[in-house]
Amino acid sequence: MNTCVAVIAPSSRTAKSPQRRAVASAPMRVSFAGGGSDLPPFIPGMPGRIVGTALDIRVRAVVEPFDRGWVRLELPVADQTVTRRWGDAPSRDIAFRLLEATLAHTGITDGVRVRVDTDVVPGAGLGGSAAAAVATLCALRWSVGEVKSPEDVAREASSLERDGLHIVCGSQDQLFAACGGILDLRFGEAGCIGIESINPDPTLLSQFGAGLLLVDTRVRRVSGDVLRRVDKAAALASVGELVAAAGDVATGLREGSLSQVLAGMRRSATAKLRRSPSANALAVELSERLTGKGVEVIRVCGAGAGGHVLVWAHQEHHASIVETLGATSIRRPALMAPGVRIEQD
Repeated sequence: MNTCVAVIAPSSRTAKSPQRRAVASAPMRVSFAGGGSDLPPFIPGMPGRIVGTALDIRVRAVVEPFDRGWVRLELPVADQTVTRRWGDAPSRDIAFRLLEATLAHTGITDGVRVRVDTDVVPGAGLGGSAAAAVATLCALRWSVGEVKSPEDVAREASSLERDGLHIVCGSQDQLFAACGGILDLRFGEAGCIGIESINPDPTLLSQFGAGLLLVDTRVRRVSGDVLRRVDKAAALASVGELVAAAGDVATGLREGSLSQVLAGMRRSATAKLRRSPSANALAVELSERLTGKGVEVIRVCGAGAGGHVLVWAHQEHHASIVETLGATSIRRPALMAPGVRIEQD
Protein backbone atom coordinates (compact mmCIF):
# COMPACT_ATOMS: atom_id res chain seq x y z
CA MET A 1 0.00 0.00 0.00
CA ASN A 2 1.45 3.38 -0.97
CA THR A 3 0.24 6.93 -1.36
CA CYS A 4 2.18 7.57 -4.59
CA VAL A 5 -0.15 7.85 -7.57
CA ALA A 6 1.91 6.98 -10.63
CA VAL A 7 0.34 6.72 -14.06
CA ILE A 8 1.76 3.87 -16.11
CA ALA A 9 1.46 4.59 -19.80
CA PRO A 10 -0.12 1.88 -21.95
CA SER A 11 2.35 -0.42 -23.67
CA SER A 12 3.49 0.75 -27.10
CA ARG A 13 2.94 -2.80 -28.36
CA THR A 14 -0.31 -3.79 -30.01
CA ALA A 15 -2.94 -4.21 -27.33
CA LYS A 16 -3.80 -7.82 -26.53
CA SER A 17 -7.05 -9.24 -25.21
CA PRO A 18 -7.58 -12.34 -23.05
CA GLN A 19 -8.25 -15.47 -25.06
CA ARG A 20 -9.67 -17.40 -22.12
CA ARG A 21 -10.71 -17.02 -18.51
CA ALA A 22 -7.88 -17.47 -16.02
CA VAL A 23 -7.90 -17.60 -12.22
CA ALA A 24 -4.68 -17.46 -10.21
CA SER A 25 -3.98 -17.20 -6.50
CA ALA A 26 -0.86 -16.30 -4.53
CA PRO A 27 -0.11 -16.49 -0.81
CA MET A 28 0.66 -13.73 1.65
CA ARG A 29 3.68 -14.17 3.89
CA VAL A 30 5.21 -13.63 7.29
CA SER A 31 8.94 -13.33 7.95
CA PHE A 32 10.39 -14.93 11.07
CA ALA A 33 13.66 -13.00 11.13
CA GLY A 34 15.76 -10.58 9.12
CA GLY A 35 12.97 -8.33 7.85
CA GLY A 36 14.44 -5.01 6.69
CA SER A 37 17.83 -6.43 5.72
CA ASP A 38 16.59 -6.83 2.13
CA LEU A 39 16.78 -3.05 1.75
CA PRO A 40 19.76 -0.66 1.75
CA PRO A 41 22.00 0.03 3.52
CA PHE A 42 23.97 -3.18 3.04
CA ILE A 43 27.22 -4.04 4.79
CA PRO A 44 29.99 -5.04 2.33
CA GLY A 45 30.49 -8.78 2.42
CA MET A 46 27.28 -9.36 4.41
CA PRO A 47 24.21 -10.02 2.24
CA GLY A 48 20.83 -9.24 3.72
CA ARG A 49 18.96 -12.34 4.84
CA ILE A 50 15.31 -13.11 5.54
CA VAL A 51 13.74 -16.38 6.64
CA GLY A 52 9.97 -16.71 6.51
CA THR A 53 7.01 -18.57 5.11
CA ALA A 54 4.12 -18.27 2.71
CA LEU A 55 0.74 -18.43 4.48
CA ASP A 56 -2.54 -20.03 3.48
CA ILE A 57 -4.04 -16.53 3.30
CA ARG A 58 -4.30 -16.03 -0.44
CA VAL A 59 -5.10 -13.30 -2.96
CA ARG A 60 -7.15 -14.43 -5.97
CA ALA A 61 -7.06 -12.74 -9.38
CA VAL A 62 -9.65 -13.42 -12.07
CA VAL A 63 -8.96 -12.37 -15.67
CA GLU A 64 -11.52 -12.87 -18.41
CA PRO A 65 -12.52 -11.50 -21.81
CA PHE A 66 -14.68 -8.38 -21.71
CA ASP A 67 -16.35 -6.18 -24.32
CA ARG A 68 -13.77 -5.17 -26.94
CA GLY A 69 -12.75 -1.56 -26.56
CA TRP A 70 -13.30 -1.62 -22.78
CA VAL A 71 -11.35 -2.33 -19.59
CA ARG A 72 -13.02 -3.20 -16.29
CA LEU A 73 -11.20 -3.45 -12.93
CA GLU A 74 -12.85 -4.68 -9.72
CA LEU A 75 -11.74 -4.68 -6.09
CA PRO A 76 -14.60 -6.21 -4.10
CA VAL A 77 -12.80 -5.88 -0.75
CA ALA A 78 -12.90 -2.10 -1.18
CA ASP A 79 -16.21 -2.17 -3.08
CA GLN A 80 -14.60 -0.27 -5.96
CA THR A 81 -14.93 -0.67 -9.73
CA VAL A 82 -13.50 1.17 -12.72
CA THR A 83 -14.79 0.77 -16.27
CA ARG A 84 -13.03 2.78 -18.97
CA ARG A 85 -12.53 2.72 -22.72
CA TRP A 86 -9.44 1.13 -24.17
CA GLY A 87 -6.92 3.86 -24.93
CA ASP A 88 -8.19 6.19 -22.21
CA ALA A 89 -5.67 7.24 -19.58
CA PRO A 90 -5.29 4.68 -16.78
CA SER A 91 -7.34 5.33 -13.67
CA ARG A 92 -5.68 7.70 -11.23
CA ASP A 93 -7.48 6.10 -8.30
CA ILE A 94 -4.78 4.94 -5.90
CA ALA A 95 -6.59 1.65 -5.31
CA PHE A 96 -6.15 0.64 -8.97
CA ARG A 97 -2.60 1.77 -9.66
CA LEU A 98 -1.13 -1.73 -9.35
CA LEU A 99 -3.73 -3.33 -11.64
CA GLU A 100 -3.25 -0.60 -14.22
CA ALA A 101 0.50 -1.22 -14.06
CA THR A 102 0.11 -4.96 -14.64
CA LEU A 103 -2.09 -4.32 -17.68
CA ALA A 104 0.39 -1.89 -19.18
CA HIS A 105 3.32 -4.21 -18.45
CA THR A 106 1.75 -7.25 -20.12
CA GLY A 107 0.15 -5.31 -22.97
CA ILE A 108 -3.22 -6.95 -22.22
CA THR A 109 -5.11 -3.70 -22.34
CA ASP A 110 -8.24 -4.23 -24.46
CA GLY A 111 -11.40 -6.19 -23.81
CA VAL A 112 -10.28 -7.33 -20.38
CA ARG A 113 -11.91 -7.69 -16.98
CA VAL A 114 -9.71 -8.08 -13.88
CA ARG A 115 -11.08 -8.86 -10.44
CA VAL A 116 -8.94 -9.21 -7.30
CA ASP A 117 -10.35 -10.87 -4.17
CA THR A 118 -8.80 -11.09 -0.73
CA ASP A 119 -10.03 -11.49 2.84
CA VAL A 120 -7.38 -9.08 4.16
CA VAL A 121 -7.49 -5.41 3.17
CA PRO A 122 -4.27 -3.65 2.05
CA GLY A 123 -1.83 -2.34 4.64
CA ALA A 124 -1.99 -5.48 6.81
CA GLY A 125 1.75 -6.15 6.87
CA LEU A 126 1.45 -9.56 5.20
CA GLY A 127 2.62 -8.71 1.69
CA GLY A 128 -0.87 -8.49 0.21
CA SER A 129 -0.05 -6.04 -2.56
CA ALA A 130 2.82 -8.23 -3.77
CA ALA A 131 0.57 -11.30 -3.71
CA ALA A 132 -2.01 -9.36 -5.74
CA ALA A 133 0.63 -8.34 -8.29
CA VAL A 134 1.96 -11.89 -8.62
CA ALA A 135 -1.50 -13.44 -8.95
CA THR A 136 -2.65 -10.83 -11.47
CA LEU A 137 0.47 -11.13 -13.62
CA CYS A 138 0.16 -14.91 -13.65
CA ALA A 139 -3.55 -14.81 -14.56
CA LEU A 140 -3.04 -12.20 -17.28
CA ARG A 141 -0.25 -14.17 -18.92
CA TRP A 142 -2.16 -17.44 -18.66
CA SER A 143 -5.17 -15.81 -20.33
CA VAL A 144 -3.10 -15.33 -23.51
CA GLY A 145 -1.21 -18.62 -23.31
CA GLU A 146 1.98 -17.31 -21.72
CA VAL A 147 3.77 -19.02 -18.81
CA LYS A 148 6.73 -17.78 -16.78
CA SER A 149 8.73 -19.35 -13.95
CA PRO A 150 7.87 -18.31 -10.38
CA GLU A 151 11.20 -16.48 -10.07
CA ASP A 152 10.52 -14.52 -13.26
CA VAL A 153 7.03 -13.58 -12.05
CA ALA A 154 8.52 -12.41 -8.74
CA ARG A 155 11.05 -10.23 -10.57
CA GLU A 156 8.31 -8.74 -12.75
CA ALA A 157 6.14 -7.96 -9.73
CA SER A 158 9.07 -6.37 -7.86
CA SER A 159 9.93 -4.22 -10.85
CA LEU A 160 6.32 -3.06 -11.20
CA GLU A 161 6.17 -1.83 -7.61
CA ARG A 162 9.70 -0.49 -7.27
CA ASP A 163 10.48 0.89 -10.73
CA GLY A 164 7.04 1.44 -12.26
CA LEU A 165 5.21 2.82 -9.22
CA HIS A 166 8.26 4.09 -7.28
CA ILE A 167 7.20 2.27 -4.12
CA VAL A 168 9.89 1.84 -1.49
CA CYS A 169 9.99 -1.93 -1.02
CA GLY A 170 12.22 -4.97 -1.05
CA SER A 171 11.54 -8.15 -2.98
CA GLN A 172 10.83 -10.71 -0.26
CA ASP A 173 7.04 -10.40 -0.53
CA GLN A 174 7.01 -11.19 -4.24
CA LEU A 175 9.30 -14.19 -3.78
CA PHE A 176 7.14 -15.75 -1.08
CA ALA A 177 4.03 -15.09 -3.19
CA ALA A 178 5.57 -16.66 -6.29
CA CYS A 179 7.58 -19.54 -4.81
CA GLY A 180 5.73 -20.43 -1.62
CA GLY A 181 7.01 -22.67 1.17
CA ILE A 182 9.56 -21.70 3.82
CA LEU A 183 12.39 -19.73 2.23
CA ASP A 184 15.88 -18.62 3.22
CA LEU A 185 16.54 -15.53 1.07
CA ARG A 186 19.73 -13.50 0.53
CA PHE A 187 19.83 -9.92 -0.75
CA GLY A 188 22.30 -7.40 -2.12
CA GLU A 189 22.28 -4.12 -3.98
CA ALA A 190 20.99 -5.91 -7.09
CA GLY A 191 18.07 -7.48 -5.22
CA CYS A 192 17.67 -11.15 -4.35
CA ILE A 193 20.92 -13.07 -4.86
CA GLY A 194 19.98 -16.42 -3.33
CA ILE A 195 16.86 -18.54 -2.72
CA GLU A 196 16.90 -21.73 -0.64
CA SER A 197 13.88 -23.75 0.39
CA ILE A 198 13.76 -25.11 3.93
CA ASN A 199 11.86 -28.31 4.66
CA PRO A 200 11.75 -28.64 8.46
CA ASP A 201 11.15 -31.87 10.28
CA PRO A 202 7.36 -32.40 10.35
CA THR A 203 7.30 -32.59 14.16
CA LEU A 204 9.10 -29.27 14.49
CA LEU A 205 6.87 -27.67 11.88
CA SER A 206 3.77 -28.87 13.71
CA GLN A 207 5.01 -27.58 17.08
CA PHE A 208 6.10 -24.27 15.65
CA GLY A 209 2.95 -23.70 13.60
CA ALA A 210 0.70 -24.64 16.52
CA GLY A 211 2.09 -21.79 18.61
CA LEU A 212 1.85 -19.08 15.97
CA LEU A 213 -0.82 -16.38 16.13
CA LEU A 214 -1.25 -13.32 13.92
CA VAL A 215 -2.87 -10.45 15.76
CA ASP A 216 -4.63 -7.86 13.61
CA THR A 217 -4.11 -4.39 15.11
CA ARG A 218 -6.90 -3.06 12.85
CA VAL A 219 -4.51 -0.24 11.94
CA ARG A 220 -3.70 -0.05 8.23
CA ARG A 221 -0.57 1.73 7.13
CA VAL A 222 1.38 2.66 4.02
CA SER A 223 4.51 0.52 4.06
CA GLY A 224 6.49 2.81 1.77
CA ASP A 225 5.84 5.77 4.08
CA VAL A 226 6.98 3.76 7.11
CA LEU A 227 10.19 2.67 5.38
CA ARG A 228 10.99 6.24 4.30
CA ARG A 229 10.93 7.35 7.95
CA VAL A 230 13.52 4.81 9.12
CA ASP A 231 16.71 6.54 10.28
CA LYS A 232 19.60 5.50 8.03
CA ALA A 233 22.11 5.27 10.86
CA ALA A 234 19.74 3.11 12.92
CA ALA A 235 19.07 0.94 9.89
CA LEU A 236 22.78 0.38 9.27
CA ALA A 237 23.40 -0.42 12.94
CA SER A 238 20.69 -3.11 12.89
CA VAL A 239 21.79 -4.99 9.78
CA GLY A 240 24.30 -7.29 11.45
CA GLU A 241 21.83 -8.41 14.13
CA LEU A 242 19.02 -8.93 11.63
CA VAL A 243 21.20 -11.09 9.40
CA ALA A 244 22.53 -13.09 12.34
CA ALA A 245 19.00 -13.61 13.66
CA ALA A 246 17.86 -14.95 10.29
CA GLY A 247 20.79 -17.37 10.37
CA ASP A 248 19.75 -18.55 13.84
CA VAL A 249 16.21 -19.25 12.65
CA ALA A 250 17.38 -21.02 9.49
CA THR A 251 19.71 -23.26 11.50
CA GLY A 252 16.99 -24.02 14.03
CA LEU A 253 14.52 -24.99 11.30
CA ARG A 254 17.04 -27.20 9.54
CA GLU A 255 18.26 -28.88 12.72
CA GLY A 256 14.86 -29.31 14.35
CA SER A 257 15.49 -26.95 17.28
CA LEU A 258 12.38 -25.03 18.31
CA SER A 259 14.29 -23.18 21.03
CA GLN A 260 16.82 -21.88 18.49
CA VAL A 261 14.06 -20.79 16.10
CA LEU A 262 12.34 -18.81 18.87
CA ALA A 263 15.62 -17.32 20.09
CA GLY A 264 16.40 -16.10 16.57
CA MET A 265 12.95 -14.58 16.25
CA ARG A 266 13.39 -12.71 19.55
CA ARG A 267 16.79 -11.48 18.40
CA SER A 268 15.29 -10.18 15.17
CA ALA A 269 12.40 -8.49 17.02
CA THR A 270 14.86 -6.66 19.29
CA ALA A 271 16.89 -5.49 16.29
CA LYS A 272 13.75 -4.24 14.50
CA LEU A 273 12.70 -2.32 17.61
CA ARG A 274 16.08 -0.57 17.73
CA ARG A 275 15.90 0.09 14.00
CA SER A 276 12.57 1.94 14.25
CA PRO A 277 10.92 2.36 17.68
CA SER A 278 7.93 4.23 16.24
CA ALA A 279 7.15 1.47 13.72
CA ASN A 280 7.17 -1.06 16.56
CA ALA A 281 5.04 0.93 19.00
CA LEU A 282 1.95 -1.25 18.56
CA ALA A 283 3.98 -4.40 19.20
CA VAL A 284 5.35 -2.87 22.40
CA GLU A 285 1.84 -1.91 23.49
CA LEU A 286 0.59 -5.42 22.71
CA SER A 287 3.50 -6.93 24.65
CA GLU A 288 2.49 -4.94 27.71
CA ARG A 289 -1.12 -6.13 27.42
CA LEU A 290 0.02 -9.73 27.17
CA THR A 291 2.46 -9.66 30.09
CA GLY A 292 2.12 -12.88 32.07
CA LYS A 293 0.28 -14.66 29.23
CA GLY A 294 3.13 -16.97 28.23
CA VAL A 295 4.18 -15.07 25.09
CA GLU A 296 7.69 -16.02 23.95
CA VAL A 297 7.93 -13.95 20.76
CA ILE A 298 6.15 -10.80 19.67
CA ARG A 299 7.14 -8.77 16.62
CA VAL A 300 5.60 -6.57 13.95
CA CYS A 301 4.91 -7.96 10.48
CA GLY A 302 6.18 -6.09 7.47
CA ALA A 303 7.26 -2.48 7.88
CA GLY A 304 5.28 -2.10 11.10
CA ALA A 305 3.31 0.90 12.40
CA GLY A 306 0.13 -1.14 12.01
CA GLY A 307 -1.03 -4.23 10.22
CA HIS A 308 -0.43 -7.54 11.98
CA VAL A 309 1.76 -8.51 14.90
CA LEU A 310 3.22 -12.02 15.12
CA VAL A 311 2.85 -13.70 18.50
CA TRP A 312 4.26 -17.09 19.46
CA ALA A 313 3.19 -18.93 22.61
CA HIS A 314 2.62 -22.56 23.54
CA GLN A 315 -0.93 -23.64 22.84
CA GLU A 316 -1.89 -23.89 26.50
CA HIS A 317 -1.58 -20.09 26.70
CA HIS A 318 -3.71 -19.32 23.63
CA ALA A 319 -7.04 -19.24 25.46
CA SER A 320 -5.75 -16.53 27.80
CA ILE A 321 -4.35 -14.53 24.87
CA VAL A 322 -7.63 -14.79 22.96
CA GLU A 323 -9.58 -13.74 26.05
CA THR A 324 -7.38 -10.65 26.41
CA LEU A 325 -7.39 -9.60 22.76
CA GLY A 326 -10.66 -10.97 21.40
CA ALA A 327 -11.00 -13.84 18.95
CA THR A 328 -11.87 -11.57 16.00
CA SER A 329 -8.38 -10.04 16.14
CA ILE A 330 -6.50 -13.31 15.76
CA ARG A 331 -5.62 -15.46 12.75
CA ARG A 332 -4.08 -18.92 12.89
CA PRO A 333 -2.73 -19.47 9.36
CA ALA A 334 -1.10 -22.65 8.10
CA LEU A 335 2.57 -22.39 7.12
CA MET A 336 4.44 -23.53 3.98
CA ALA A 337 1.59 -22.59 1.63
CA PRO A 338 2.23 -23.26 -2.07
CA GLY A 339 3.23 -20.35 -4.27
CA VAL A 340 1.29 -18.80 -7.13
CA ARG A 341 -0.89 -21.27 -9.02
CA ILE A 342 -3.51 -21.40 -11.69
CA GLU A 343 -6.76 -22.53 -10.11
CA GLN A 344 -9.05 -22.41 -13.11
CA ASP A 345 -8.86 -21.45 -16.75
